[in-house]
Amino acid sequence: MNLLSKPLPVLLLCCLVLAVFWLTPQAKAELIINEIMGDPNQDWDGDNTYNYRGDEWIEVKNDGTVAEDLTNYWLRDTYGDDLHLQLHGILHPDEIAVFYGSEAVAWQQLHGQSVLGFSINNTGDTMELVKEDPNQGGVLIVVHTVTILDHEADDDRSSGWDPETNLWSLNDALNPYSGGFEPQGNSCQPTPGQPNDCVPLVPVDQTSWDALKCQYR
Repeated sequence: MNLLSKPLPVLLLCCLVLAVFWLTPQAKAELIINEIMGDPNQDWDGDNTYNYRGDEWIEVKNDGTVAEDLTNYWLRDTYGDDLHLQLHGILHPDEIAVFYGSEAVAWQQLHGQSVLGFSINNTGDTMELVKEDPNQGGVLIVVHTVTILDHEADDDRSSGWDPETNLWSLNDALNPYSGGFEPQGNSCQPTPGQPNDCVPLVPVDQTSWDALKCQYR
């Protein structure tokens, strides 16, 4: 179609339609790894049994604008090409799903793979969220990659993405970190399956009982 050959009103209408299309954000899902527990020291998956492999966990968040079918996604680390877990469920915008190492173990057993769980290395590791690309014959493409360091993968510390600062933070309330590496500890608790809102283990500022009562009068 030759737009220049059209009457001026038609030309203006076509230009307006094109402008709206290009300027309007396109709806899409945008999945990210949101928080990682690499070295659990307690029962995190709620099966009443502590297992160093089964109680690891990884959060996935939908930062996009449309719901996404998680069965098209897998988690793995970068030591080899083995997939550790096929995800499941529908994840709506701003929703968070948490997946435990015990789920990875069960999935690996079902598919006849080596039973490694998430296999998050306690000296640091890189985890990948991958997806099948239907336009490339099911080839897996890396959607998001997160690297955690040695001091992050320590007893009951989790690393989470802080949407306020757009930086990774170290949730170390259960095992305080006093070293010099980044990210520094924030005295917040790990939040599996919940937004990464800071939840200190103890109040930061002391408040008298009289002052507290005044706030609610």
